[in-house]
Amino acid sequence: MPLGRRVLYGVVAAFVVLTVFGMSGSPYNRVGPGPAIQVGRPEGGSWSVTTARVQRSNWFQWGKAELAGERVIRDAGSGRGGGHGGGTGPAPVGDAMSTAQTHAALVAAQLAAGRAPVSAAGLQVAAVSGPARGGGLRPGDVLLAAGAGDDLAPLRAPADLETATAGRRTVHVLVVPLMAADTWGRAEVRRIPVGRLAATQTGPTASLTAYPLGPVEGPSAGLVLALARLDALTPGDLTGGRRVAGTGAIGLDGEVTGVGDVPEKVRAAVKARMDVFLVPVWQHSDAVAAARGTGLRVVPVRTVSEAVHHLCATEGRAPLC
Repeated sequence: MPLGRRVLYGVVAAFVVLTVFGMSGSPYNRVGPGPAIQVGRPEGGSWSVTTARVQRSNWFQWGKAELAGERVIRDAGSGRGGGHGGGTGPAPVGDAMSTAQTHAALVAAQLAAGRAPVSAAGLQVAAVSGPARGGGLRPGDVLLAAGAGDDLAPLRAPADLETATAGRRTVHVLVVPLMAADTWGRAEVRRIPVGRLAATQTGPTASLTAYPLGPVEGPSAGLVLALARLDALTPGDLTGGRRVAGTGAIGLDGEVTGVGDVPEKVRAAVKARMDVFLVPVWQHSDAVAAARGTGLRVVPVRTVSEAVHHLCATEGRAPLC
């Protein structure tokens, strides 16, 4: 066989081998900006949850991402490939999103009533029967705290409610009422006869939904979900006509904690032409670096209340301000 033909066959064989190898799956995932998902319906502006997209890659895609300076992570079998997420943690991502939704609904309900959030998920009414009927409670309501007057203790277990009602005929209860269509309203303190509470069946608070987010995973939507729900529970427009996006997990006390994939979420906000991006204060520098030269205003926050304060100080139009 002539030398030229042998070289040609060798080149073709090498090309086939490289193509097959390049198209095979690599152990790396590409991380990039995902969609910005709008939630709530403010009067002028908008609330958006920004996401990061984690995609599986073959070796060709991995090489292209490395050359382009995109972030790649080794696939640890977390099940995030192809989904939209925001950080990792010890809890499964589905549970983390459920927790984020619940925290957002409860924190927003209390802030809308002008109360500092209690650090408890409370007890949820499962059934109302006997002498409890007509007491103002209905299945689905969440009882967050109970006691005498303004001295309310958080409810974390049925025993806490028993302690709060012991020796009393009536008790003050902080209630987050279930509204229509699986929506929870503004928290309110009700004076309820102990006999009616005794006939009310309660249990651990189930998952509450602030706004459905489809396939989005992880805890990082909590901050924006809480703000959008708070805006819906109060008159006016907390956005002040601005397009507000952000990321951050929240606790039951309204504290904002760190999340993953912040630079990618900032780029998602830039792509969606957001005006303001709220970020946990500990990740401010990462967000500023990703937003440099774009015009996106990055705002660091420690709590949901601090985010409200900032929005009010910069053209927010709501009674909360």
